Parts: sequence; structure tokens; C-alpha cells
Amino acid sequence: MKTEVLWYLGERSIELREVEIPEPRAHEVLVEIEMCGMCSWDLLSFAGKFGKFHPYPFAAGHEGVGRVIKVGDNVSSVKVGQRVACHEVPIGTPGGALMARHAIRTEQKVTVIPENTIPLKYWVVEPVVCIVNGLVYAGIQPGDSIALIGAGYMGLIFVQGLAKTLAKEVVAFDIDEKRLALAKEFGASRIVKIEGNAIPEEFRRYFDVIIETAGKPSSIEMALSLAKSGAVIENFAWHHHMHEFDLDAWHTNAWRILNIQPGVNPHFGDLFPRTIDLMLNGTFSNEKLITHWAPVEEAKEIFTTALERKDGYMKGAVMFK
Repeated sequence: MKTEVLWYLGERSIELREVEIPEPRAHEVLVEIEMCGMCSWDLLSFAGKFGKFHPYPFAAGHEGVGRVIKVGDNVSSVKVGQRVACHEVPIGTPGGALMARHAIRTEQKVTVIPENTIPLKYWVVEPVVCIVNGLVYAGIQPGDSIALIGAGYMGLIFVQGLAKTLAKEVVAFDIDEKRLALAKEFGASRIVKIEGNAIPEEFRRYFDVIIETAGKPSSIEMALSLAKSGAVIENFAWHHHMHEFDLDAWHTNAWRILNIQPGVNPHFGDLFPRTIDLMLNGTFSNEKLITHWAPVEEAKEIFTTALERKDGYMKGAVMFK
């Protein structure tokens, strides 16, 4: 069948193209996409900086939500008409892109979203699943002191989850007072505005778990300065630059350095239903975090706003319905 898919062409160039996607085969479903969240991955693609990972042009998007409109043979876990969150598949998979009007998934690669719950515009699920994955791997123990570096969208979702753990305290670090205020609202015990590279002396070698979501060289250095001996340092952000580190300090302090993204967890998909339950009970909420929406016809405008961080942008979504 024919559908329209958003293609990344190069630096600040995107285009809605008509393409053919297959009909659903056995154990597959056809999803009419209603909305797709904009990940930093998408912004990197729009900025023209994804070429070393995949040649341009390409179609992508991996935070899609929509309704099943057709099922193949032997599908038993999902029905026509149900709203679902789609899981990610590799770039180039036929019908795989979620910045699209339609997508194909195996029934194992969709998770049903209950009806009449959260408004559609807040049902961006996949990035919240990433946070749950990060929490699983952080291995937080009762009484731990936790530092969260970077109170952007992902960092603030982290705060929501960290506030529900048995941590002794959750301290959020950022340069933006408004985002720190949200961190406090979401349950951070303390908030610290970073001035230059200065770290309050009381926090040096203090924390049991440090979660870094800022993606800057200075934020990694800060994480190392905050970590006590034996601490877990979770590198959650996607860094795009080369860094130099003192591996002697890593070794002698017995730090456990974790690089966390979906690929580390072979059971990442199993976290989707658990995450949806946690969104339904209010543990996680996008309500104050998704700031911008636009129809697909205005995709270039919202991508430009996101890339330039204009108009209070924190997180956006492209609407297909």
C-alpha cells in the first residue's frame, strides 16, 4: 500500500514522500500513526550530523503511537482499533519508520495503550521506557544518595522515577533555573544551579549513584567529581565528541561506569507494558514536559524550533492525525 513518510535528506532538509509499504503478513499489524515524538536522535538527523551512522536520505522516527487498522494471520495479542505504542526497529526496515502515516510491526513490537486515559498528545512512550531501563540498570539501593546531572526532558523524567525509589536523596544539577524548578516539583530533594564548572564542596565524592543526561564533556567530569568510591556512574546521554579521562581514577575508585541505551537490554521491549502502567498511575507524566506539537506538514518548522531551542522548547511531537 502507499503511505507518506518523513525523510531526512541532509542538513535542515526534510521531505514528506509517498512510499510503498507492505501489507501485514502473519503475526504483523498495520498501524495508522497518530503521533511521533521527536528524539534528540531525530534532531541530530535533521541537523545533518547522522551521516556517519547511516547515509542520507533515510526515513526514521521511533517514538510513534497509533491505532491498529489491519492485522495479518495468526495475530492474537492485539485487535483492530486498539491504540498502541510502537517499538523501534532498524532503519531501512520496510514499514519501519514511525515519522509516517502508517507503519508495520510484528505483534510483539507493539504494546496496547488503554482507552480513555491520558490525552493522546502526552502518550509519547518510548523515551519513558528508556528511563525505566536506565533505572533498572542503575541498581539503586535503599538509602542511596543520587545525583542527576542535566534537567532536560530525559533528566526530568528520570527525576520523576527517582523520586519513587528508596533513595535517601535525589539532587538535580542544571544551569537552567526553570528546569530545576520542575525537578523540585517532580520530587528532587535538592536542586543545584551549576555556575561555570564549580561544584559545591559538600558534594565532592558524595554520591552513590550519578546519572548523567546532559551530554557535555563537562558533565562527565562533574559526574566523576561527585562519585564516591564504589559509586555507579550511569552515562545515559548520547555524547557526540571524543573525551579524555583519567582511567587511573576510574580503577582506584572502583567506579562502575555504565553506558545505558536500549541496546544493552535484550528484554527492552518487555518494559513497554510496565512503563505504560507507570504512566497510568502517575509515576511518570509528560504533561509539563512536551511543549511543542505540529502537523507533519509543518515538520520543518517544529524541527527548526527544536534545533534552535526557541520558544521554551523542551520536547516536541509531530502529529499525523
